[in-house]
Amino acid sequence: MNNLISTLEKKGVKSACNKIGLDFQKLFANDLNYNSYKEHIWYVNNHSKVIVFSAVPPENKQDRLFWEEWYRMREEKEYHHHVLTRWRPKYYDEIYNAPEHDDIHPEPIFRKKWYVVDDPDMSPWLLRY
Repeated sequence: MNNLISTLEKKGVKSACNKIGLDFQKLFANDLNYNSYKEHIWYVNNHSKVIVFSAVPPENKQDRLFWEEWYRMREEKEYHHHVLTRWRPKYYDEIYNAPEHDDIHPEPIFRKKWYVVDDPDMSPWLLRY
């Protein structure tokens, strides 16, 4: 078993995928011999209104690595995949000014401005070859 798959299983990402109906194996199987997300920290939040999992770079690397999140609101059937950066990309859908705190997002993203790309493709950016 490769490092990424093992990490994701331990962090609860596989379980989160199953709960919201995403195919975990299909999403992450391309990382066969290398952990493409080795610099990211994985978070899962099983909130009453949403199940969300995300890969967040440490704060000291957020100037060059992106934050990526997947989620589905419990009352909806639509999946969401966001790729967020601290730098202004050529194209983005919106700007998210993260609050001081909320019940859904991980601590390292708060109190910052993020550029949001609403990606219709659920596959992880770093696993697209």
